[in-house]
Amino acid sequence: MPVNNLPSENTHRLNRPRTITIICSLFLLFGLFNILKLSQVILQWKTLISLQISISPLYLVISGFIWGISGLFISWSLWVGKSWARKPALGIILLYTFTFWIDLIWIAEPAVLQTHWIINLILTVIGLPAAYLSLYSRSSQDYFNGNPATID
Repeated sequence: MPVNNLPSENTHRLNRPRTITIICSLFLLFGLFNILKLSQVILQWKTLISLQISISPLYLVISGFIWGISGLFISWSLWVGKSWARKPALGIILLYTFTFWIDLIWIAEPAVLQTHWIINLILTVIGLPAAYLSLYSRSSQDYFNGNPATID
């Protein structure tokens, strides 16, 4: 039984805000997707080397590894409520958005760029503020700062 009728640490973690649960799930999917990309590039290395592609398979391996490990680590950190996890999560979101747009502009085929840029722009304009608001909302701040107080 908790001392002084205060909720235990485990009870506090059960009060995880829904937005943090969603962001954790998205980071988990992001990390798993990139680990899958990494494994596929490694398995198909000989084929990729023989193709005339504009980027090196090494770039795909490095980016898959970095984004995969980062996504899984941040997902876990947010899930368990590490107080430092919000800033790296937002940093990864911003950095990935930047590299995504660089890849889209310089690496993607012109036809892909012409047909996909508007939806990517809309998702970026909506997604970045949504991520920030989710990570820095009042309920998220209470969750990460360990404030177990709830209003009934």
